Amino acid sequence: MVRVFLAIDLPQELKKELFNLSKVLNCEGLKLKWVEEENLHLTLRFFGNISENLVEKIYEKCKDVCKKLEPFELELDLASYFPLKGTPRVIWIGINSASNNLFKLDNLLKKAFKPLKLKEEREEFHPHVTLLRVKEKTDPVALKKFFEEIKKASEKLKGKSFLVKELIIFKSDLFPSGPKYTPLKTIPLGEKND
Repeated sequence: MVRVFLAIDLPQELKKELFNLSKVLNCEGLKLKWVEEENLHLTLRFFGNISENLVEKIYEKCKDVCKKLEPFELELDLASYFPLKGTPRVIWIGINSASNNLFKLDNLLKKAFKPLKLKEEREEFHPHVTLLRVKEKTDPVALKKFFEEIKKASEKLKGKSFLVKELIIFKSDLFPSGPKYTPLKTIPLGEKND
């Protein structure tokens, strides 16, 4: 069994800019866990622990989907958080929802994966890049102030675009120091990869 997810990786320069938010924001007194720079990505599907045989089937389905789409641009949006009601647990930077190609990709994947009877993790697709997790119950006033800071800082990144040329199936290994993501399969967009 392997713990895997399907994602769009980010260009190194963009990862650096997003991670730099952790260096400029004052998070004193808050228990936060920033995502490591090399781990920043946009998750399309989280599959959990699955067999290597199922990874192969997912890979084949992804190849079929990727043939139908040419590379496309995505744009960063403002920061937000989950859950939207109550105390934020995950703070993320959004992806501009004007990208019809991303939603087309999501719908194609949904249809392609249906015969595999994978459990669907989410009701709606909220494209985002997770920046950090709130680790413990924390001072709600300090957290609100911190979130306002991060939202303001994200305004400088809003509209920054990057080209999506491939999807990657990543293996996720969990360690006390944090997760390590290893690319298992890379599927280029727009290639007739038979």
